[in-house]
Amino acid sequence: MKPKLLTAILLFISAYSPLFLILAVKDFDFYCSYSFDHPIGISILLGLSVLSVILLFVTIKSIKRGNMPVTVKAVKNRSVDLINYTIPYIVSFFGFDLAKVEDIISLSIFLFLLLLLTVKSKSVFMNPILLLAGYNLYDLEYEFDGKPSSTIVISKHEMKSGERFYIRSLTRFLYFVTDKEITHA
Repeated sequence: MKPKLLTAILLFISAYSPLFLILAVKDFDFYCSYSFDHPIGISILLGLSVLSVILLFVTIKSIKRGNMPVTVKAVKNRSVDLINYTIPYIVSFFGFDLAKVEDIISLSIFLFLLLLLTVKSKSVFMNPILLLAGYNLYDLEYEFDGKPSSTIVISKHEMKSGERFYIRSLTRFLYFVTDKEITHA
């Protein structure tokens, strides 16, 4: 599997780790046995969630300095689009039952289709885990080697027109801001 496709899948799965946590809470018997009704399924979901979040932050920490020094021409914060991302979470509040194979298959198909649409359409689903860690998603218009271009970036830096940053490609459609260029007067 190509590293960029693997990164896109990792970003996608980690973005849905809060959904898996919600499903685990819904499956927990708080009144009688104080245990999960479906411990194997919940263990898989929670294990996948924890692993994806850990791998996400390991991947972020391992990103080398960006190989593209760019000058910001215009920037728009897309983190406010998080509300659109929450629509799939509504699934968790309906009658989803881990005991029903058809519910598990349906959710799996739904998430797989969302993953395919995300990768094929070069769109990005907001990742609440990154947002909580202080990262934002931006539409970035920039200049690189004298040529104007645009892309979507994840950054911990507040970005303003005229500033210079180093970016590195994460996927075919998403870049990561690694550093802000410090200008010395």
